[in-house]
Amino acid sequence: MKKFIENHAITLVAVLLLVKLVIGLFLSATDSAIVDEIAHIPAGYSYVEYSDYRLNPEHPPLLKDLAGIALQFIDATFPQDHISWTEDVNGQWESGWHFLYHYGNNADLIVFAARLPLLLLSIGFGFLIFFLTRKFFGSFPAVLATFFYALSPNFLAHSHFVTTDMGIAFAVFLSLSTFAIFVKNPSKKTLALATFGLFVAHITKFSSVLLVPFYFLGLVFVIIATTRAPKIFAFEKQIKGVRTKAFTSYALSYILLVTVSLLAVWGFYAFHTANFPPDKQIELTEVSLGWQQYEPEQTTVMSQAELIKLAISGSTRKDAVREELVRMTGSRILQPLAQYFLGVAMVFTRVSGGNTTFFLGEVNNQSFKWYFPVSYLLKTPLSLLMLLMLAIVLSANALLKRKIKTWWATFKKFLIKRPEVVIFFMFTLYYTGISISGNLNLGIRHLFPVLPLIYILVAYKTDSFFDSFKTNTGHKIAVGVFGVLVFWFAASSLSIFPNYLSYFNEIIGGGRNGYKYFTDSNIDWGQDLKRLAVWTDNHPEVDRLRLDYFGGGEPRYLFCTRKQDNNGSLIRSSNGYNCENSRYIEWHSNYGQIDDGWVAVSVTFLQNAKFYAERFGEQDYEWLLTRQPYAKIGNSIFVYKVEPGQ
Repeated sequence: MKKFIENHAITLVAVLLLVKLVIGLFLSATDSAIVDEIAHIPAGYSYVEYSDYRLNPEHPPLLKDLAGIALQFIDATFPQDHISWTEDVNGQWESGWHFLYHYGNNADLIVFAARLPLLLLSIGFGFLIFFLTRKFFGSFPAVLATFFYALSPNFLAHSHFVTTDMGIAFAVFLSLSTFAIFVKNPSKKTLALATFGLFVAHITKFSSVLLVPFYFLGLVFVIIATTRAPKIFAFEKQIKGVRTKAFTSYALSYILLVTVSLLAVWGFYAFHTANFPPDKQIELTEVSLGWQQYEPEQTTVMSQAELIKLAISGSTRKDAVREELVRMTGSRILQPLAQYFLGVAMVFTRVSGGNTTFFLGEVNNQSFKWYFPVSYLLKTPLSLLMLLMLAIVLSANALLKRKIKTWWATFKKFLIKRPEVVIFFMFTLYYTGISISGNLNLGIRHLFPVLPLIYILVAYKTDSFFDSFKTNTGHKIAVGVFGVLVFWFAASSLSIFPNYLSYFNEIIGGGRNGYKYFTDSNIDWGQDLKRLAVWTDNHPEVDRLRLDYFGGGEPRYLFCTRKQDNNGSLIRSSNGYNCENSRYIEWHSNYGQIDDGWVAVSVTFLQNAKFYAERFGEQDYEWLLTRQPYAKIGNSIFVYKVEPGQ
């Protein structure tokens, strides 16, 4: 089996990624825009078209740039004359709604074109997993890890969206792999490679800042563990002692790694802020960090110098970070770096604020400690969980066979011999621990940076498991069981097509029961609106449909006609729709219970309404939760038929 896989590795990987590509193209065309794409798509277009970073500063630009580049090849009108661009502070949402739906653009074409580069990046990511895993461990683990990635229901769900989730998984894997290559073979060339990897992570998502302390700790362990002098810089020849030489070389390497990657980020942001007015950036800084002390309308009459003076002179302003960002923005040279650090600050503010989360029947605006362990347990195919458990048992057994007093010595030797294993494993623990202790519960997508690492480590241990058998019989049994698990993994994933976002494993009976445990991006991000429109077309008995929709789609764009002014021009606003003769009726939980008719509700609103009812006395959907849905659209939108007397 291994020989067959090794001999046909490239072909097998190509087929796997071709399947992923075909599925991704279909989903790109049929999934409605999800929540975050409303902000990310217009931001990407504006970065490329205008070199202006006023939209969506809370995420780095790289992935949005890719979407924006693709949009340059289609005819689309950007709402540059709308208040969301001209006056609002970070008017990303209104800019998105107008760009996609209200300005007469082809929303489906925009969304599809913007998604295509991200989908292609996900395919490239698959090849990267294969080639680097093959470099580290050989062909069989490489094919197996790529198989887990290519057919992962979670990556199939997210790989085509214009978001940062798949991208940061790619960037973290690239950065950790290049860091492991540097640790294994320290040189100027591998240091440059690791620096590039960290730079890519920095311009992909701000959570990449977690790599900086992780690299520091990793190099501390390397310095302690090394028994050979590194050969990175010429001056090392003048230093005596392996440990002293290692400390000096790795300390300088770390400084260069962090500094040069940050300088590269500075240069990258320079393009994105080239046409970003400093006064708008100062206003953005003030409002985004919650310390605004002047009225928004003042920004239209105050000069840049006056804004800077006002921002840094207030006696009540004690936040050194904010003050420094404003000072930096006053310098055209430092302005790009100020925008980057503003994004980092916004992330920390966002994390501390929490989010409204439904989990196991409860709704809260703070985090649940078991949220990520349970989401991983329920949204990972059972066959992979079994292989993961096998890997853990094998590793624990190998460790327990050694005397405790030799563990540290074994760890040091393994770190130098197999740094990629130690780095992948330690980062998985490190990142998972931070995620569990954090205050944001937004779905399994926030664990994406470690999922490919888990695939690779499981593949690595599975390979060593096969090699441990001494008899043909035992080996054949193991191969048979492995074949069943691989087939089960593929069947479990492909059978839920095209509803990958709402995938849940057999522990809870699949995706149809997922709403009982989670909402938001774990099951419902608004992806099924177009499927609801198709469903209503096929059910003429649905004459009027009350719809409470959560997502990035626009129901009126699908169900209603557009209005024109007296001159025959399209009315470019959220009021430019005529829904009188359509099936669509906008609906919300606060509108109360109905006695007759059709109601469709996104499961995020269906479940989360409980929180607002308990906290603020609003209406909830308890009257619907006691009924059996007439239809479930992609497991994320429930359609109810309410009849008199029920």
